[in-house]
Amino acid sequence: MATSRKIRGPCAALILAAFIFPHAWAREARVVYQVRSQYQQITVLDTANGHRRLIFDGRLDGLDPIQSEMNLDAPEELTLFYTRHIMSALPVAGKLRRILIIGLGGASMQRYLHRLLPDATIETAELDPVIRDIAAKYFDFREDDRQIVHIGDGRVFVEASRDHYDVIFLDAFGADSIPYRLTTREFLEAVKARLAEGGVACANLWDGAPEYPDMLRTYAAVFPELHVVKCSSSGNSVLLALPVNMGLTVQTWMGKAGEFEKAYPTDLDLARLIERGAAETIRIPARARILLDKDKGGIAWEP
Repeated sequence: MATSRKIRGPCAALILAAFIFPHAWAREARVVYQVRSQYQQITVLDTANGHRRLIFDGRLDGLDPIQSEMNLDAPEELTLFYTRHIMSALPVAGKLRRILIIGLGGASMQRYLHRLLPDATIETAELDPVIRDIAAKYFDFREDDRQIVHIGDGRVFVEASRDHYDVIFLDAFGADSIPYRLTTREFLEAVKARLAEGGVACANLWDGAPEYPDMLRTYAAVFPELHVVKCSSSGNSVLLALPVNMGLTVQTWMGKAGEFEKAYPTDLDLARLIERGAAETIRIPARARILLDKDKGGIAWEP
């Protein structure tokens, strides 16, 4: 399960530019490192505007999904829109002492959370050991007693763990989709079981993917309360999954965000992100189905 930063480009204008001028974009981007791991072709490239990107199984034509991105001049900055919006989960959690992230990628969330929450331990489950090496060498990622990486299948890690987490971020993608085994009811039930009292789960999803309605249906079968924040200028939506009914409204959520940012200045204006992107209700199409292990061959790893 490779990590992921799944936004299809940093903004709509850049997406359009990539479609119109893919060869020019490719010339402006410089490949810094490239390797094939057991799971995927991995490319690190630098763009003309000073950003470093992580690409999986890319054609390098300017159209590849960006797994992760780092501002070389400000490594702790969250440059991709979904990484900013996903932080809207933090004000809802009862405590912020222990955080689990499924998927490492270029470690943008890990770097940011390590600075923002000095009393929290951030653990990451990452399938591909090559990704950890690349994050350390090319994306300014450092492990310490508060920043811990577990190499291995994220689902196996969650199911085997007896620890509990205040926030579990689900951010694992292959080149262009979430591995099926990380979308099923059985997996989400294991995630729910690992939440501490007052804990929340939060997932990065591609809302244009054909399986998106099924994912919503599956989360709704496990978690009694869901909230979606649409990420501006991207194909991503952030799904907040609560293990108990809180009756959270957009206004209440915004209020929690405002109070949170007094204690932990995020420089993101979370309340505004919630106001602009959150919906009071989630509409799940009647045709959507619950995703189950048995529908795709059990739990063997697959992209």
